[in-house]
Amino acid sequence: MSTIQKDLSIFNDFYFENPPVGVKFLLQKPEEITRLDKQLALCEMTREAQQCKTPFYADLDNLTCRPSAYVWGHEISGIFKSGLFGVGIKAFKDTNANKRIYQHIKRLTPGTVNYIAFSSLDKMPFDPDVLIILTDNMNQTEIILRALIYTDGEMWSSEMTHVLGCSWLFAYPFMTGQVNYITTGLSFGMKAKGVFPEGRQLISIPFNWLPTITRNLREMEWVLPAYVTEDLGKFVAKIYEDLGIAPP
Repeated sequence: MSTIQKDLSIFNDFYFENPPVGVKFLLQKPEEITRLDKQLALCEMTREAQQCKTPFYADLDNLTCRPSAYVWGHEISGIFKSGLFGVGIKAFKDTNANKRIYQHIKRLTPGTVNYIAFSSLDKMPFDPDVLIILTDNMNQTEIILRALIYTDGEMWSSEMTHVLGCSWLFAYPFMTGQVNYITTGLSFGMKAKGVFPEGRQLISIPFNWLPTITRNLREMEWVLPAYVTEDLGKFVAKIYEDLGIAPP
């Protein structure tokens, strides 16, 4: 087991209703991992991994949502990029509005990904390129996002489009190296398929941020004293006193 996989065990302390899911982007077929035995949308594969007892990989033949092939780095039919499909599903008023989203959509580098491996955290046999976490409540979300800024002072940022929400879960964090979080129920495909409970947060953490976030989760206080104090005014006054500074 690698160092990063051992570090990821800190997420077990959240006792998530659904385990985090590790994702690996592969050019070659993975060994010792079985192929998914059904056809699903890319977002549904994340849910499948939450519930599946063993890791699996998927290829394009497993994919039911053809637009998400674009996120994999493959070309798609002109009906999608032209905006005709978006107008057909009533998500956009006209084709121009739909076509514009493709200037924002992040995708994996064409020709580099033929397979995507999925695994729940407790079964994961690989170092993930992206770790996707479905939090149960806002307290869990706040703790994880605070671990992002605890030592680096990073800004929280949520990037999303109404369609092709899978781009922001998979490709965006991997290609930009930025942690992303989106609210369930806002993405057309995920909402239409009922993939996740609505009003929750999906946090996507790329591989480069996993060591920092896991280290910070081990070091920082998960529940800040100010959140549980009975008298916030006295708590703040004590901080000034300890610092030897007069309150402003």
